[in-house]
Amino acid sequence: MLNKILLIVVPLGLLSACAAQAAKPSTDITVEMSDFAYSAPVIAVPAGEPVTLTVKNVGEVEHDFVVEAINVTTKVIEDNGSNAHHMHGSEQNYDLHISARPGETSIVEFTAWEPGTYKIFCTVEGHEEAGMIGELTVRSQE
Repeated sequence: MLNKILLIVVPLGLLSACAAQAAKPSTDITVEMSDFAYSAPVIAVPAGEPVTLTVKNVGEVEHDFVVEAINVTTKVIEDNGSNAHHMHGSEQNYDLHISARPGETSIVEFTAWEPGTYKIFCTVEGHEEAGMIGELTVRSQE
């Protein structure tokens, strides 16, 4: 009887272990934005997997996190950027963009599809020139 129970329980345990390994959690990244830097100026993410990006503004003015051109799908989870920021005249249609007012946090979930290296920058006037830049590397799943 014990052998029959083991023959049923052991394979079920192995199957559940295989299922747990197949499901990969999303990557979680937190970046603090200050005057005038990102706390993580170099970020690497896997291609084709969801990434949750949390930006915390610890600076004195509004900041954003922008990648101008990248093949990405995005879903804004929490947006604490000001309406003025989203409507300022020089804003383009950036592929990846999230902003936050001073003391606020914003969250975006994104999936980058093409491996490569992309420039991160803050679009607030003068911030990129002051050094508020970074690099996003999308790694292939080989």
